[in-house]
Amino acid sequence: MISKQYHPITLGVSDAERGREVQQEIEHFLKALDSYPDRFAREPHLSFEQHLFSLAVEEQTIPGQSRH
Repeated sequence: MISKQYHPITLGVSDAERGREVQQEIEHFLKALDSYPDRFAREPHLSFEQHLFSLAVEEQTIPGQSRH
C-alpha cells in the first residue's frame, strides 16, 4: 500500500492574513455572544447561529465600513 502525504493547497493567503481573518471571526463571535441575549428577548425563535450569521452579513453589507 502506498501512503500519500497531504500537502495543503494555499490560495495566496499568507499566515498573517489568515491570522487577521481568524481574529476577525473571534471578534464577530464575541460581539454576537454579547448581543444575543437582548435580541433573543425580542425574537425568542432566533437561534444563536442565526444571530451570528445575521451580524456577519450585516457587517459585510455596510458601505464604507473599515475592515481590520
